[in-house]
Amino acid sequence: MASYITATKECILRVEDYMGKMEPKIKVRFGFCGYRDHCDSDRLQILDFTESRREFEEYVQNNVSATGGGDTPEDVLGGLNAAITQMTWRNNIRVLLHICDAPPHGRRFTDVSDDYPEGDPNGLTAEIVLRNMRSKGISYFFGKITSYTNKMVEIFRSILGDFDVFDFSEGKEKPEELTFKFFEATCSAITTAISLA
Repeated sequence: MASYITATKECILRVEDYMGKMEPKIKVRFGFCGYRDHCDSDRLQILDFTESRREFEEYVQNNVSATGGGDTPEDVLGGLNAAITQMTWRNNIRVLLHICDAPPHGRRFTDVSDDYPEGDPNGLTAEIVLRNMRSKGISYFFGKITSYTNKMVEIFRSILGDFDVFDFSEGKEKPEELTFKFFEATCSAITTAISLA
């Protein structure tokens, strides 16, 4: 995930510049919720929403790295739940761009080796998390990195209805190409959410 984390950081800075130049001007607040797996001591990393580009950049640069993990699935439901419930969603237009390379735990989502084949060990379900997301008026967009998440996307769509999936899985792009893809996807997600508001 390291190259994707770097590209995401660069993308957010470009998005802020782009949105600031739109007419009428759009003030964008950014937050970050990273997650790993249940076996990792630093399972969740949260930077609540900020208007400070510097604060966001410093947080991601100094605190976010791709580490840990045991089996292939990750704490996807815990990460999404934390983003929904622990972050301060104040603006009317709410966009969650979820970028991941692995599915949640449970045979429902995957047939790869899984330390929690019965699902989330804390009792979270996709239905609980995604219905809470919908009730808070958060528009969900997904950035696909691997085919491991295909089943997850199907299940999420059965709960949420259709949502945009941005495919970042084409291979080993140069960092600037990946940043551009993220930028395009993020701007698309924001403008789509604005048009639906």
